[in-house]
Amino acid sequence: MTDYREHIVKSFDEEISNVIHLTTKMATLVEEQYKLLYHVVDTGSPSTTEDILENEPKLDNYDAEIRDAVITLITLRSPVAVDLRDILTSLRISTDLERLGDYAKNIAMRVASLEEIPETHIKNDILRLLNLVQVQLKKVIDAYVSKDIKKAQEVLKNDLEIDNNYNVIYEEIVDVIKGKVSKLRLLTYTKLLFAIKTLERAGDHIGNIAEEIHFIVTGEHIDLKPDSKENNLEDALEDSNK
Repeated sequence: MTDYREHIVKSFDEEISNVIHLTTKMATLVEEQYKLLYHVVDTGSPSTTEDILENEPKLDNYDAEIRDAVITLITLRSPVAVDLRDILTSLRISTDLERLGDYAKNIAMRVASLEEIPETHIKNDILRLLNLVQVQLKKVIDAYVSKDIKKAQEVLKNDLEIDNNYNVIYEEIVDVIKGKVSKLRLLTYTKLLFAIKTLERAGDHIGNIAEEIHFIVTGEHIDLKPDSKENNLEDALEDSNK
């Protein structure tokens, strides 16, 4: 009987590990998508855009696999609270990762349709914003793999830098649009506004993942409101470190 119980426990642990493994693989592919996206924004490469589009179904498959595995675990295993935390968090993280993948695809398609980004300084600022998103994404993946709450907290604090950079680029583009621009250029700037807003939203989803990591480790939620993100973050992190 003891051997049977040990077998059941081992099997259950392996199933949880599989969910975490799938989530990690999905996260790694999303990270690769943003590396490819950087190349698209920098060079306008059509072939790199195709690479991003080809990877999109793989992300959808990971999301479906994780969802199915989680449903099976909950239905058949009736996990206890600690295990349930890991399982459900992986499901929520996969949802954020799927959305991040969609964002990379959508930006790539719009940027690839442009002949060029007219103002060099605007292009450089967009690349800088994209790099910030890449750094945040890598850090949050590392935090998830190692269950490192300090790294997760760094991600949450650094999200404000993405917001600030977005605001600067937004104002730069709006200032250009206020001048006399052709309809074609206006379409270009509209697509760029879409791209930077999408990157800002990507930062928010990365922040969501960091919050989930905080929940995995502590069992406590960090609730940040968009209109007072900075104050709520400081209060929440202070409470969690007591």
